[in-house]
Amino acid sequence: MDQTERVLAPFRAGGASIVAPVGDIRARLSGVRAFLFDWDGVFNTGRKSEGSPSGFSEADSMGTNLLRFAWWLRDQRSLPFTGILTGQDNPTAVRLAERERFQAVYRGFLNKRAALDDIQTRFDIRPERICFVFDDVLDLGVAGQCGLRILVRNGGAPLLAQYAEAEGLCEYVTGREGGAHAVRETAELLLGLTGDYQRVVTERASHSDLYRSYLDQRSAGAPVVLSPDDV
Repeated sequence: MDQTERVLAPFRAGGASIVAPVGDIRARLSGVRAFLFDWDGVFNTGRKSEGSPSGFSEADSMGTNLLRFAWWLRDQRSLPFTGILTGQDNPTAVRLAERERFQAVYRGFLNKRAALDDIQTRFDIRPERICFVFDDVLDLGVAGQCGLRILVRNGGAPLLAQYAEAEGLCEYVTGREGGAHAVRETAELLLGLTGDYQRVVTERASHSDLYRSYLDQRSAGAPVVLSPDDV
């Protein structure tokens, strides 16, 4: 078994679908300079109840941090844009972005392509530079424009996965569902395919000088929180 297959084997065993050829995924990944995450159904199950906003897991939060650290190491100590794009007003999404110092939260966007246009204008990031992690129909318009697309599995929507694959709207479908560490799975996959996993985990685990430099730079920022009226 070669190195690529050693990386991919546990993801396949976990039920993931590797839709595109690995060479294509790696080529797309090499151009990625930004990570954009849907919220409901990605960081959580999407279930809502009165007074109980949808949340996130620390495992997924760590996944986003490892990804950003890896790209910081690879890209001349420059932080990648990281944002959340949600169709609802999710206060917990804002809290995560504030804590982790993401660059932006786009909330209440039923037309998510408007947010993508704003990202290009406000942050000078072309859609083909974005890795988009999403889960449902509302996200397909954005997925059609982004460079790398990760679809979070929803066991209740198998035809949606078939549709996204047939229409060329995703390169990978997670084995985990939203709320079951699908974001962490995504991060581990991407770090495995770039070959950065061991270094990133070792530096983070030792809280190395490099990691502290990254953390200092990350901590200096704060997210912009935007609604449709702002763009």
